[in-house]
Amino acid sequence: MNKTFITDRTSIHRLRSKTATSNEVLIITSYDYFLQKYDLALLLKNYKEITLIPPSTDDDYLLNHAVSPLLDKFEKIHLVTNPQHDSRYSVIYELVVRRNKSIRISTVYDFCETVLKKVYIPLNVSENNPNISANLNFGRRVRYPKKIIDVTISASIFMLSLPLWILSYFRIKMESPGPVFYFQERVGMDHKNFGCIKFRSMRLDAEVNGASFSKKKDSRIFSYGSFMRASRVDELPQIINIFRRDISLIGPRPERPVFTETFDETIPYYSIRHNVKPGITGYAQVMYPYGAGVNDARHKLMYDLYYIKKWSIQLELKIILLTIWVILGRKGL
Repeated sequence: MNKTFITDRTSIHRLRSKTATSNEVLIITSYDYFLQKYDLALLLKNYKEITLIPPSTDDDYLLNHAVSPLLDKFEKIHLVTNPQHDSRYSVIYELVVRRNKSIRISTVYDFCETVLKKVYIPLNVSENNPNISANLNFGRRVRYPKKIIDVTISASIFMLSLPLWILSYFRIKMESPGPVFYFQERVGMDHKNFGCIKFRSMRLDAEVNGASFSKKKDSRIFSYGSFMRASRVDELPQIINIFRRDISLIGPRPERPVFTETFDETIPYYSIRHNVKPGITGYAQVMYPYGAGVNDARHKLMYDLYYIKKWSIQLELKIILLTIWVILGRKGL
């Protein structure tokens, strides 16, 4: 199964749960892209069946072949729809009521935030999400506790990891002679660029042909570099960036300018993530598997915007704990 649950947006897709105790069915009309495997596993715990209906489905087929058979089997319907370009929810509602079934209706915006814990990003640049403000950022109530968390935890990590700094220095020198540290330009808060510091994990000629996303089993990575990436040891020098106030411990992952320019043009609301400091780790990194490109950036942005909009001490600590779990499990971010 792909990271995003459905890539064919022209056919109706159905999934059935063997473990859900509820006798409720979930219908998502004008479904586009926003589910991934993690979301699907979560939903199948609560719904007996999930039906995903793409925007291209005509009304007759929608009612007679998609919705009506479900009403023969289920008493409760949860309908999720995008009201900005889908008015068919009223037709479905009338059909359900005539069949004396129970129905509740949610917008895709509210459903993503309350159930999936992420902010829905419209597929089209011209479409708006009424729940997102372009001025979304962190106020003083958030900035001060984050500073305390950044300084306290970063100083502790530095002291505890000092032996790893020394070991990494010598291993890098042995396996790939050259600079131990790698400085890469990244986009930070307010679109200001900064030099992101890492232990070098690739050969010196890794980007002789230009900037590109790294990938799993990348041939440009030397042996100890693979270990550092899997264990996140290569990220340790970014503690210096925290002390420089370039980044926070937790926040949206900073991207390179060449990629950010593309994402700003193709993904709605992408620039909002630059309203706050980026982070060494973040909500998107622990909730979404490793990926590169516009599609993955769009999915990660949904988590980044949720983090900015719904920030709390509990969410901050959850991300820290999940990051530790990811590192110990050596799972790629």
